[in-house]
Amino acid sequence: MATLLPNQSLTTEQSAFFNDTMLFLATNGADGQPQVGPKGSLRVLDDQHLVYLEYTYGQAFENVQANPKVAVTGWDVKNHVSLRVNGTVTLHKDDDLAKRLLADSAHPEATVAVIEIDAIYALN
Repeated sequence: MATLLPNQSLTTEQSAFFNDTMLFLATNGADGQPQVGPKGSLRVLDDQHLVYLEYTYGQAFENVQANPKVAVTGWDVKNHVSLRVNGTVTLHKDDDLAKRLLADSAHPEATVAVIEIDAIYALN
């Protein structure tokens, strides 16, 4: 069961979870079909945003262009903790944010995907 947490900003502990855990991005395309997959570049940008580099330009990229609502989840097996963030993606290409985040990237051609956090859930 998922429990909606009262905060919409990440706590220090939640930020550590999202930075230190393998994360999965769930999307829905224009046809309503769900898609989920790991995103190795996903991390915390600040207490109200997650960010990942989109460099495969696969199904997830197509889906967020059609429907920017996403979920991000991970599972810390050792500590038996699982969290989920629901949010809205904004894509950045060739703007100041993208240039800053891609400056030292192995994927300078990537699109930067910023997820604004709408809700945070603890998964029991």
